[in-house]
Amino acid sequence: MSPSFVRQKLARGETILTAKACYADPELVELMASSGCDAIWLCLEHKRLDPSLVYSLIQACRLGGADALVRVKPANHADVLWLLESGARGLMLPRVRHPDEVRTVIDAMKFFPAGRRGSDVIHADSDFGRQSLADYTVVANRETFFVVQIEEPDVVPHLDTIAALPGVDVLFVGPADLTLGLGQTGPLNGPEVMKIVDAVAAACARHGKRAGIPCAADQVASYRARGYSFFNVISDYRCVTQGVKAALATARTAVA
Repeated sequence: MSPSFVRQKLARGETILTAKACYADPELVELMASSGCDAIWLCLEHKRLDPSLVYSLIQACRLGGADALVRVKPANHADVLWLLESGARGLMLPRVRHPDEVRTVIDAMKFFPAGRRGSDVIHADSDFGRQSLADYTVVANRETFFVVQIEEPDVVPHLDTIAALPGVDVLFVGPADLTLGLGQTGPLNGPEVMKIVDAVAAACARHGKRAGIPCAADQVASYRARGYSFFNVISDYRCVTQGVKAALATARTAVA
């Protein structure tokens, strides 16, 4: 199993920069991964993709030199297993409301003694069976990471409990869903949301975990000042829409 880029940066205390792939195109994902991202965020919460395509997207991350971070709310251990065995390094759990949901996924993604994950040592993450079971379980526990999304107001009283759990690496705020959960439609940085943003950073600091958030690249410095160090700063969707808008604006100015 190759080392996790995110895990290496977590260990060194460095800032982690990720990009989100909104479209299920392996070549596009490989292009994004090869651009210097630490991880590519693949979303299975809002998309239902064929497993063979998901495998190709994870493989594209490996080929491009970035970790695959897959957002999925598993209904059972099988979903966690095949994603990890396909080579996903990170899992992201959305819409968490209670620590028990987090504990269930930790059990499913970590081998004994950290969890209860089952083994089938012939897949990509075990170097296709070339690692011994003993080595594989140790390395897999070390090289996988878990991101818990904080996007439900109900979870706020449990921030310290979740941040304290062994196996949790990042608490990742979802400002849009937090805003909706508070009965609002914007702005996404309203005072109630920012109070939670600061509470997440404080809980992470108390328990040695990372605080994460999606934001524009020019907002990274301000969130770093609030204690954040794990960022999603771009997506293929934004690259296309912003790129087309900018190109058209420039062209129209030239011909006006």
